[in-house]
Amino acid sequence: MSIPVRPINESYLDFDFFQFISTSQASKSLGMMREITVKKNDYLYNPSTEHLYMYEILEGAVKLGSYTEDGEEFTFDVLFKKDFFGDLKYLNNQFFEFSKALIDTQVRIYNRDFFKKMVVQTPEVSEWFISYLVKRWCSTEKKLKKLHEKKAKEKLIFLSTYFDLTIQDAYGKSFVLNDLLTQKDIGDLIGVTRQTVANSSKVKVK
Repeated sequence: MSIPVRPINESYLDFDFFQFISTSQASKSLGMMREITVKKNDYLYNPSTEHLYMYEILEGAVKLGSYTEDGEEFTFDVLFKKDFFGDLKYLNNQFFEFSKALIDTQVRIYNRDFFKKMVVQTPEVSEWFISYLVKRWCSTEKKLKKLHEKKAKEKLIFLSTYFDLTIQDAYGKSFVLNDLLTQKDIGDLIGVTRQTVANSSKVKVK
């Protein structure tokens, strides 16, 4: 039996957080959110940003990363439509992260305290968010398992399959997610050097 690349845990997709708060008692709190378009290669936040928000990707893609001891950026995840991210406040400044748009990306920004209140006090939201977090954990575990038991070329094949998705930017233009990742991004995600990626694939250097 073939094992799916992505976790089969998408019940969270049946729940629309924005739609729920728009039609519930929370509708009067709609001022606690806004939508923006982030240009390709622009940062939504970096370590110097005061983290007061949660972010939802409406269209586009974002890469999350941090920094080596030498100050070099590295990528550890790539998110796209319907993904949420950004709440670093709970980590007590023990971790430094940036988020960068891979293409022109439409993002909905929620006030962090409002978002947290909805998750804590509303059973429907709590159930949805737990399901979403489990999906993220499962996805990360599947990637780690595959990437630790495969050789470089097999890792690259797995990652290429994982990100073989068509997405749209904020203006409706279609892209293949794989094509948006540099060899450095791919190397970071599978734990090998950029040169190893270049030697193991036919992907052109970006």
